[in-house]
Amino acid sequence: MSPDAFVKRGFIFILGGMVAVSAYYQASGVSHLIAHQIARDGAPPAARATALVEEPPSEDRSPSAAPILERNPFDSITGPLVPRPSEALAGQADLSSLDPYLAPPCDTGRVVLIAVSEDPEWSFAAVEAEGGRTALGRRGGQIAGRKVEHIAWDRVWMTSGGARCQMQLGKKGGNDGKKAPESQPRAPEPPRERPSRASGRSDVPPEIASRMKRVSETEFDIDRSAAAKIFENPEIVTNTSAAIPEMRDNQVVGLKMMVKPGSLLESFGLQTGDLVKSINSIDLTDPQKAMMAYTRMQSDKSLSVVVERNGRPVRLKVNIR
Repeated sequence: MSPDAFVKRGFIFILGGMVAVSAYYQASGVSHLIAHQIARDGAPPAARATALVEEPPSEDRSPSAAPILERNPFDSITGPLVPRPSEALAGQADLSSLDPYLAPPCDTGRVVLIAVSEDPEWSFAAVEAEGGRTALGRRGGQIAGRKVEHIAWDRVWMTSGGARCQMQLGKKGGNDGKKAPESQPRAPEPPRERPSRASGRSDVPPEIASRMKRVSETEFDIDRSAAAKIFENPEIVTNTSAAIPEMRDNQVVGLKMMVKPGSLLESFGLQTGDLVKSINSIDLTDPQKAMMAYTRMQSDKSLSVVVERNGRPVRLKVNIR
């Protein structure tokens, strides 16, 4: 019998066999699914938890371009261009743990005047910067590109770029880039007899005293060249006098003067115990105003100083001609 004739005669039986096989496999798959579900439902919760695949938690993160902007797209080695806060703090020097007296001398500048007070806010320092110009500053201020950190009676500490340096009164920093001359041996000089200082002798340098004139008890004239010499060498004043802030009811009311006999300020009519209230109408009850008064004194044509003496106001006038 040919295959075609066999298929035609047994088509019904072949079709029924195929349906039976298909039904068998379908029933077998369904039974496996039911058995798996029954076994899963009957397992303890811990076992079911391990069987499940934990999905990663979803976080709503706002998109930001900061990670891209913080690095160089053409450099894969350097890393972020903006340091982390901890790295930035680590890069700054902690000056509080260092001994300020071991700080190196500042490379430029010279302290020519220091007025120190128990209140740090009333301590001033005049620093001669490059070009011979003198700037007056106090703690927290800027002088010649440096920040004034602290003012002592004989030196000033300054900071710049996380580094600290110090300037001693009267000493130039770094020799202004010049090599110190080598000391040459000198023959000993014969001892000179020093004349004993007579009472009432003036401490004012002769080149300045010769250009001063007393007009009255409260008015004086001085040549401008002599006044410029005083500003260039303020130690002429600071070595023979002192100004101390006077407190009344927890407020500064002026500067109490301590004047040495024969000093320059005595030649201008000031006395020990005088309370300086103002200079050229600038009230001296605030350190910032005191700095402004000192700055203007170098260019004003006259100085009008109001002092309180024995409870009464006295006006002293100095004409700069």
